[in-house]
Amino acid sequence: MKATISLNLPTLNLNKPQMVAIAQDILAIIKIRIYKGLDYNLSKFRAYSTKPIYINYKSTTYKRLKPKGGVKKPKSMFFAGGYAEYKDKSRKRSNAIEGQTASVDLTLSGMMLQNFVVLEATNTKFTIGLLPPVQDYGYAVNQDRGFIALADKEVDQLVQIVKANLLGE
Repeated sequence: MKATISLNLPTLNLNKPQMVAIAQDILAIIKIRIYKGLDYNLSKFRAYSTKPIYINYKSTTYKRLKPKGGVKKPKSMFFAGGYAEYKDKSRKRSNAIEGQTASVDLTLSGMMLQNFVVLEATNTKFTIGLLPPVQDYGYAVNQDRGFIALADKEVDQLVQIVKANLLGE
């Protein structure tokens, strides 16, 4: 999945470290928005399912975060309140980022967002994306919940950051 963002900036002769810094600013903007429970349209993420669910002890979901608080079964754990209950009871909340209060913030084990990084950069462009441990899962989540992009308001914010950091404005 690729997306191109055009920034309304004066022509700049940037080097690779400066491009990496801009890419990291984009990652920060996206992650802060995710922790607030918002997609790239700045709309709230759809609520997690409340359909009853079994989390199999051999599943990738179980491997990402051991279920807690459900009803133990021989090969799985049952959550009557669905994925929403599983996530609420099983995850560890982090107060590392102010505003990380949304119940739907795409953070369970933290692996997906830890692997959302600058993949490559040159002095003229960069690519951000997901590393192999979470690519399939993460891009599927993006198709369903749309988080890898910037809203127009965020592009404006990024332009202000770049102007302040690189142009001293």
